[in-house]
Amino acid sequence: MLNNIKKTIAYARRNGITDAVMAAAERIHDQKADNYTYELPAEEELEKQRKWYRALLNDANKSKMLPLISIIVPCYNTDKVFLKDMIDSVIGQTYGKWELILAEAPVSVKRHDGKMVHTYPLRDTIGEYHVRDGRVRYLQLKSNAGISENTNGALDIARGDYIALLDHDDILTPDALCEVSIAAIKNYPRLIYSNEDKCDAEGKNFFQCHKKPSFNPDLFLSNNYICHFTTIRSDVIFGCRFRSEYDGAQDYDLFLRAIGDTMWDTKNAKKQVVHIPKVLYHWRSHDNSTSSNPASKSYAYEAGQNAVRDFLKTHDIKADVEQLKHVGFYRVVYRDDPFFFRKDLGVIGGKLVDKNGTIVGGNYKENGNVRYDKLPKGFSGGYQHLAVLQQDAEAVDFRCMKIRPELYDLYKQTFDMSYSDTTNEEKRVSFSKLMDEQEIRQKSIQFCKKAREMGYRVMWDPELVRTLNK
Repeated sequence: MLNNIKKTIAYARRNGITDAVMAAAERIHDQKADNYTYELPAEEELEKQRKWYRALLNDANKSKMLPLISIIVPCYNTDKVFLKDMIDSVIGQTYGKWELILAEAPVSVKRHDGKMVHTYPLRDTIGEYHVRDGRVRYLQLKSNAGISENTNGALDIARGDYIALLDHDDILTPDALCEVSIAAIKNYPRLIYSNEDKCDAEGKNFFQCHKKPSFNPDLFLSNNYICHFTTIRSDVIFGCRFRSEYDGAQDYDLFLRAIGDTMWDTKNAKKQVVHIPKVLYHWRSHDNSTSSNPASKSYAYEAGQNAVRDFLKTHDIKADVEQLKHVGFYRVVYRDDPFFFRKDLGVIGGKLVDKNGTIVGGNYKENGNVRYDKLPKGFSGGYQHLAVLQQDAEAVDFRCMKIRPELYDLYKQTFDMSYSDTTNEEKRVSFSKLMDEQEIRQKSIQFCKKAREMGYRVMWDPELVRTLNK
């Protein structure tokens, strides 16, 4: 309750009382609907994974397939109970070819004589783990140079084929590394990520399961939804490294650069950026964590904004990046025709609302169902705010649609009318009255499906709005 009050006050300061009341109402609604329960994989399944690993390990030829996964963890002033939980979660993995690198930055304390000295409070604890299991490695950093440089210190001594990122106070599920290794063996992708949830400080109660989509480039430019648990191919991460000027959003900056040109490759993007649709990571929520209080790292959101700007600039895309009302979420505003800068982009569609501002259409699943259907005006679509973010979509509605010239002929074939430019939106809306709602959706989905088959992306932009007077 106290945390909700803090969030509401912070939101009101940024966006005003009216928006804060609406956001609070949505948050309460979401929390009431959050009946999530995390269930450990069955012991039978975990034992199956152990046997799979041992069988490959004991085969001289197949053992070479198994990637060494280096888990790098920067530590600073870490709670020892949280630290032990984290280490135990790694040691308890069903997959055994890993190394855990704990890079501790010194804590400055004042001695009785008033002199400041560096101490390493975790040294003995980590040392005990290392004696029991040599895969646990310890690095004493000379100074606390910030999260990026501290993480680079751990990265510099990593020996893995893949590098996994883990926070010092979070927990892996026991099947996490096995699932990652299977994905790595299958496609040798650049980046692998999973679903995640949050847990309380005791690590006993779980909530806010984040069921992520498969790689969605425009959504990723809106927010670092990839987040945890992320593993990156070693040649890729060593070529990027962490940049201290993006501290607070250093992971977001790294992921953007690690994905690189893959972002625009519509045919291979999902092979190179692989999503595991399972919860493999518990993000611990406590008083000082970002998961509990996003405002505790307000500087991070400007760093994230700058990371997206830098990525777009690197790829010669002229666009501004705006922060949205909810911290950590962004909007890319193209300075000119987005189809000119984005050769992967074929269709841009908006949302359809009724006279009350309630969503009634615009972003469709292939079965014709409306995403965010009946979402009231002012609601953002849950704690991930998906309904206010630009994102790739299966299909959008032709009554609120922009397309690139290469698709004009397909448009005419599908809708039996010409598309010239956005000034004809009223004409398209009038024409649509000759069709029933089912036919409109069917033809819109058909058009977008063919556009995607031609290698183009379909982007839904909720800032494009058409009010239907029905």
